[in-house]
Amino acid sequence: MTPPSESPKKKATKKPKVRTRTPRPDELTQETFEFIAAIDEYKREHMRSFLDDSEVLEILHELGYRLGDEEVPEGVTEAQLDAFAQARERYRVEEGRLFPTWSEVFELLTQLGYHRSDRAA
Repeated sequence: MTPPSESPKKKATKKPKVRTRTPRPDELTQETFEFIAAIDEYKREHMRSFLDDSEVLEILHELGYRLGDEEVPEGVTEAQLDAFAQARERYRVEEGRLFPTWSEVFELLTQLGYHRSDRAA
């Protein structure tokens, strides 16, 4: 005699909440829109579909964003890459987003302390 199988209700687990709504362009700030446009331009120029973290941070630097009191970036450091990667992974887990949108990535970077310097504004 075979043991009774468990009912499907007992095996069902609660799925994580996933936010799937992407903001419309008129809902974006000017800074966010500029960041997304710069990402798209870079992808077209370099014929790339996906960017690595260092490329994203380089684009952010080219737009005049700095981390903390940094005046002129001396390139992307390992510490910056590690902080960005950790924050992105934490965001993915907390928000249930396998692939965050570029507007979410920009928001994450500003939360890490990146801001546009007065000279670049």
